[in-house]
Amino acid sequence: MLINKQFTRRHFIRGLGGSFLALPLLEANSAGGSTAPPKRITATGVFYGLIPEHFRPLDIGPNYKTPLLLKPLSPFRQDYTVFSGLDHNLSGGHNSTKFFLSGIPTSQSKGFKEANISLDQKAAQFVGGKTRFPSLSLDAHRGNEHTLSWTQNGNAIQPIRSLEQLYRMLFRKDTPSTRDKIRRDFSDKRSILDLAGEQARNFQRELGHSDKEKLDQYFTSVREFENRIEQSSLWLDQKKPDAPYSLPRSIDSLTLKDRTPFFYDLMTLALQTDSTRVITLAFTDLGKEFGGIPGVTRGYHTLSHHGQVKESIDELTLIETFHASQYARFLGKLKSIKEPNGQTLLDNTTTLFGSGMSNANSHSNRDLPVIVAGGGFRHGEHKHYARQKKYSTPLCNLYLSLLLNFGLELDQFNTSSGTLTGFDKIS
Repeated sequence: MLINKQFTRRHFIRGLGGSFLALPLLEANSAGGSTAPPKRITATGVFYGLIPEHFRPLDIGPNYKTPLLLKPLSPFRQDYTVFSGLDHNLSGGHNSTKFFLSGIPTSQSKGFKEANISLDQKAAQFVGGKTRFPSLSLDAHRGNEHTLSWTQNGNAIQPIRSLEQLYRMLFRKDTPSTRDKIRRDFSDKRSILDLAGEQARNFQRELGHSDKEKLDQYFTSVREFENRIEQSSLWLDQKKPDAPYSLPRSIDSLTLKDRTPFFYDLMTLALQTDSTRVITLAFTDLGKEFGGIPGVTRGYHTLSHHGQVKESIDELTLIETFHASQYARFLGKLKSIKEPNGQTLLDNTTTLFGSGMSNANSHSNRDLPVIVAGGGFRHGEHKHYARQKKYSTPLCNLYLSLLLNFGLELDQFNTSSGTLTGFDKIS
């Protein structure tokens, strides 16, 4: 077990709805193993898509022949579903991949209740302060950020890219002096927010309609920030879990190939210790400069525009196979961990793997490559959804189904037209 002490239940204050700090779900806290484990959700996004003919099965249903990129997932065939025919009905090439988890570009978010909030942040709203981190947004690349997470106000969440930083956040114990410094920082930030809010309200009456809308968005951002400060403050004196796991020295200087397993390992530990229930992981570059994959001699972006040249496709396939293999390893770790009620961590974790781009060679954002594993759904098939005239079935229909399974009560998520038909939970 990674934790041997219960957290004290404490009620939230200052408008957080009376929710409480959740107890870690360990056998010691379970009455006869009957405690229902929490739901978790993770999403892995690959920036440059996945070669369609290597990813998408030709046959529909449970008896499909496994394509090349799904072969690493063969041990988990009954634990995942592969989808085709779903997308966000977007164009824009690489720029639209940022909206893989929302379906709405920032420039088109006006008129939506929560701008272009992403799947993970909608789930994080539901979790609130029940865990130390309502969500974790990770980016495995040290260079340009691949943004996957968007707030309800349409702001991009800056991802964590350092494994050392992630480890410190999850498991490094803070000293009393460190906690005092953090409290002072929180207090300073509250003071700045209070001052900024007071100044904004003073001239709000003199603004036109458009400026008032912008100011409302600003106040929403302030409230989001205040909530994050309040939630972090309430967890400050709670002991972090112990992890029988250490990182190699200077791990952040290793190649992406060597660092990737550690991202998935820390994700697994974060879920197992109930430090968070919502995680995204973005991948941008596994090419020659950063990746370290044997046989890859050119940059990832260059290879994605392969022009049907066999040598380029072969190298790109090495990168994409690595992604699939690491995701399969992650599923194996989740499936190997038993929950107090006898289920596995995978049974209670919905994991999404895919990309906001289907064919990088043609800059296509249609018919996106998507896999969902675990989470208590009925798996083991390739499900294909036909286009209705020029429109695809919204990928947000799948996201709505995932959020309902997570525990939210929603009628719609962003561009969804309903839940995804034919994708059911195990009764």
